[in-house]
Amino acid sequence: MNKKLMIGITVSMLAGVSQATVQPKFLAGPAEEMELMKNTDVESTAILSKHAMIPINMSHQKDGSLFWQKTIPIESSQAKLLILSPAESGWDLSIQSQVRDETQKSAALSPISRHTQFGMGAQKFPATQYDLENINPGFYEVNLAANKGVSEAGYLLISSDSPYRLKSYLEAPGYLVGQMVKIHASATTDEQHFTVVKNDLSLIESAHISIKSPDGDLREVNLFDDGLVADKAPLDGQFVGQFVATQAGLYQVQVVTRGTTPEGLPFYRTVEHVIPVIDDQVALKTDVAEGRYVDTHKINIDIPVTSKSADGRYRIIAEVWGQDANLASKSSQPITWLSTIAQVNNGELTLQLDDRWLIAKQSSGPYQLQNIRVQDTEHFIDVLSAEQMTLSLPTIDQASKMAFDGTITESMLVGNKPAELAMQKAHTNGSVDAAGGKLMLVHGYCSGDAWGPVQSQFSNNVKFTDFNQNRSHDAFAQRIDSYGDNFPSFGVVAHSQGGAAALHLYTYYWSGLDNAGSGRLIQSVGTPYQGTPLAGNLALIGDIFGVGCGYNSNLTTSGASSWLSGIPTWARSKVNYYTTSFTDKWWRYDYCNFASDLVLSDPEDGTTEKSRGQLSGASNRGHKTGQCHTTGMRDMAQTRDSSRNSSMSANAAR
Repeated sequence: MNKKLMIGITVSMLAGVSQATVQPKFLAGPAEEMELMKNTDVESTAILSKHAMIPINMSHQKDGSLFWQKTIPIESSQAKLLILSPAESGWDLSIQSQVRDETQKSAALSPISRHTQFGMGAQKFPATQYDLENINPGFYEVNLAANKGVSEAGYLLISSDSPYRLKSYLEAPGYLVGQMVKIHASATTDEQHFTVVKNDLSLIESAHISIKSPDGDLREVNLFDDGLVADKAPLDGQFVGQFVATQAGLYQVQVVTRGTTPEGLPFYRTVEHVIPVIDDQVALKTDVAEGRYVDTHKINIDIPVTSKSADGRYRIIAEVWGQDANLASKSSQPITWLSTIAQVNNGELTLQLDDRWLIAKQSSGPYQLQNIRVQDTEHFIDVLSAEQMTLSLPTIDQASKMAFDGTITESMLVGNKPAELAMQKAHTNGSVDAAGGKLMLVHGYCSGDAWGPVQSQFSNNVKFTDFNQNRSHDAFAQRIDSYGDNFPSFGVVAHSQGGAAALHLYTYYWSGLDNAGSGRLIQSVGTPYQGTPLAGNLALIGDIFGVGCGYNSNLTTSGASSWLSGIPTWARSKVNYYTTSFTDKWWRYDYCNFASDLVLSDPEDGTTEKSRGQLSGASNRGHKTGQCHTTGMRDMAQTRDSSRNSSMSANAAR
């Protein structure tokens, strides 16, 4: 991997706010939410690709010049090409059809070219686009020539209006060193306009994965549809490949497939995955977790663990099961789920159980913790997964039973509010000279001053500034919390990743969000709550350019899914979100950003696909066309909508 990119990634992973400043919540919820808190179906995170991304490595000629040649299949009459390289303006492109005419001469094409950019947030790379119009489908020879002294590496990205897609997904958002990485690939279609390809009509004839290890080693592994080893059933159209992750770091993996469409045309697609692998394992010391009262209603559950990181921080999710005290059979029943972000302390990770969940279910022992997951907070990779362990609980206090009226309270869902926050809220409400709550404007991933030009459209606001940075959701949330400490309370209007970071903060940490008054607590525009396929492509391109903000696993489709599997209903309900996309005209090719349109599925805003901008359990405030993710795209930036900004300001909690 390029050293500059690796440095950027390392700094972004380690940078953060002092962990001592954040106060974790102890989360819980009714048994009916247990399914929501489990890992989602991995197939739902699949990327649907309409493109092929081909690496360019120029070779030296005898005269010192550089040259590259590749024969590529194009299966439609309208195709789009993109050249990405630090030297893209110094490369000469020629395209020659391999289909010969009556005179036995191959036809040279004269594509329309223009300069553009490919990227997300402030991480944009220069590119040159080429439009091929009214061509004959078939094979074309692409030649690139350059003088010596320019960059020798880059990518050719090709996409067409063909309905056929490559569908690929991982079985996990990331892995531990020594684990088997498994990747799935199959053919499908644009489901908006075409029938899905049937299993017995697979377009794929050959498939492999190109793997770049963290140390830069390159290799290829074939994918199979033979029903052997990793593949479940032969000839079902589902290709599977696997390899062992032997090193910690980022694996760049490209799925490459070739085949033939039902129309007899060539099929060529790729999907780009970047897979984080960590060298961190947590193991249970015993199969028994001990519970002890630490306050009225509150039972701390200590889970003895061993960890490579003695002071590591982890997200813990587990279910509490017990017996139904009213049934003679004493059948096992789910009681509540528990979660928190905790630091290993004296070899233990601690959850907290409110005894009112036990009382509400009229449960009795023996108790168990089931479906226990411990995840790192950078990528949300499972570092410990256990089906069950014995849970030893103290006898329920009689005072607790007498005081509980059956109402689910805030304290049952998130634990007891810290005294300083409660005092701050009381002081604010009771003192005329106390500073009031604010509306915090929060930017996104690798972002400049997205809200600055329109800040005056929001009343009583402050602007969060951590520009052009790459933070995990957890690190981002902690920085919002740190800035929010300047105010007794605040609500959030966020752009892009800022919406997910604000939701993460509200879910897992006590902050001024918990003191906000009435109104919409978190409002977001263009947030990829379910990730974006761009994340994988950008990591590969950044490896060539050696610049940019670096890879962010929380913004990938699989990483976002893993994060979301720990966000409960009561937290999601505090989010109001908006999505946008380009203006669609019937007489022209429409997009927000030409380059990213080759990768994303319509409708999209140049970064976030409408479908992946959805957050179940939250309030969808609508979709508007004619607006793109950021400035510099074809339509107006979505943060510049004065009408929506006025509405968000008027309805915001502070």
